Amino acid sequence: MLDLNSSPKFAQLLQQFFMERLIQQRNASPRTVAAYRDTMRLLLQFTEQRLHRRPDRLELSDIDAPLVLQFLDHLEVARHNSIRGGNLRLAAIRSFLHYAASRIPECLRTIQQVLAIPMKRYERPLVRFLSREEICALLDAPNPNTWCGQRDPVMLATLYNTGARVSELIGIRVGDVDLDRSPSVRLHGKGRTERAVPLWRSKRRTWIELSVGHRARG
Repeated sequence: MLDLNSSPKFAQLLQQFFMERLIQQRNASPRTVAAYRDTMRLLLQFTEQRLHRRPDRLELSDIDAPLVLQFLDHLEVARHNSIRGGNLRLAAIRSFLHYAASRIPECLRTIQQVLAIPMKRYERPLVRFLSREEICALLDAPNPNTWCGQRDPVMLATLYNTGARVSELIGIRVGDVDLDRSPSVRLHGKGRTERAVPLWRSKRRTWIELSVGHRARG
């Protein structure tokens, strides 16, 4: 016979999801954990407003399909989130409920109804590009007489040279840049992926000057 009192409370279950599933079992990256945390924070705030119940008073059965659908509409209408952003929030909720299904089987029907909510389809816009003249104008825009004006063209050229994401660019450390042999930079991408990308030799001297300046400022 199922002992309902042995099932973890919602707050405990949510904590276990982050500590056990995401961090210990899946070894999720800090960015993934932060994204899931923000999703659950928004969901808890929305649920408190709709049900007039504090998060510590919630039960897993409160997170049903109608509530999640209302939450997704709220993200799109009130918070002006894109459809893609809403799909990412739904994916985080699904991940939590997949974990919860084995811990609180008495809520399986409610969980299945939420898991049946489909991702929204959306049009993927064509990715456009700048012309060579526009790129050159962008690289020449910063004032070369300032330290930031020397740094910014290298950052912009690195984005253009490597196709890196902004998050990958700001994650570059001095040790990730190899200027001694074939100039290259190591980028740390999503999901703990790494890749080494060659750098233009024309920027090698500027990279060296910036590295020396960085150490001096540190």
